[in-house]
Amino acid sequence: MIIYGSKQKLIGTEIQTEKCINCGRKNNVQLNIFQNYAHVFWIPFFPTGKTGISQCEHCKQVSKLKELSPSTKLAYDNLKGQSKTPVWMFSGIAVLGLFILFVVYQGKVNDRKNTALILSPKQGDIFEIKTKDNQHTLYKVDNVQGDSVFVRFNQYETNKATGLTNLKRKGDAAYIDGSIPFLKSELKQMLEKGEIRDIDRQ
Repeated sequence: MIIYGSKQKLIGTEIQTEKCINCGRKNNVQLNIFQNYAHVFWIPFFPTGKTGISQCEHCKQVSKLKELSPSTKLAYDNLKGQSKTPVWMFSGIAVLGLFILFVVYQGKVNDRKNTALILSPKQGDIFEIKTKDNQHTLYKVDNVQGDSVFVRFNQYETNKATGLTNLKRKGDAAYIDGSIPFLKSELKQMLEKGEIRDIDRQ
């Protein structure tokens, strides 16, 4: 469940010289500027706009923007322009950006790892395979002889890559008895085409 919503933070305040429209006191009307922002899991994500109200410190009368006098509205516009949005309100965007960069980096690291492993396969390596029917299964290296790699096919398939974890738990008994030979160059092509999605070496 994603918890999201909006909050606001006071970012600017100023005492006005005008009389309060309710009690008539001068120099008691405080103009407040609030920055609204969206949050996800209580983490500020991005600002959504500024709002303002005035409040008399004597009688506590609160006036919304549309209720302000023309001179107070002008003061509001000036104060709004001077009140800067806090940088921390962009925290969520920054975290999301860092997460995307991390995922991209990890993907490149994993690609380099798989390229190295496919050129030097070892007995017991498990290839995560995506079939032409968009199913997912496993190949297990049974033996390596020169440029030939003998693999055993898993008897099961899953329609999601996440299901491969369950296939691995089935152990060696889930693979066929006979092994099928592949050239290392063929396996490299399968990796480059995305047919081999990942390589697991214990």
